[in-house]
Amino acid sequence: MKAHIVREPRCALLWRFDAASTGYEALERAARSCGVTLRTVGNGELGALVGDLCGGKPAPAFAPLIAVPERPALIVSGLSHQTGELGRFIDLVRGSGADLPLRAMVTPTSKNWTLAQLLMELNQEHDAVSEGNA
Repeated sequence: MKAHIVREPRCALLWRFDAASTGYEALERAARSCGVTLRTVGNGELGALVGDLCGGKPAPAFAPLIAVPERPALIVSGLSHQTGELGRFIDLVRGSGADLPLRAMVTPTSKNWTLAQLLMELNQEHDAVSEGNA
């Protein structure tokens, strides 16, 4: 019996970062060169599962009533650290001039979280690290 390997979709979710943001065009070029689909997400997607959003599924008809910080985020799915493709993409993102203080890779755990849960966790981690550096 052959093992069935599930490949995660090559996607980057963008929170509070869109075509009007500085560096978006360069980020778009980086995504294209790495075969990554960009998907801008907003308040309407906060109740959707991260894995579903990366897979292109529509968000549920409801959104949780939760205040999520406005800090821009990049959430990447489907790129491998072992092959270097994740590092290459992140290097291109850094060189794009895009101000994306929150960056994360979708994990087997976080793909089952709502977007709101993941964004809250990323913001808490960012704040904890920032306080430690102060």
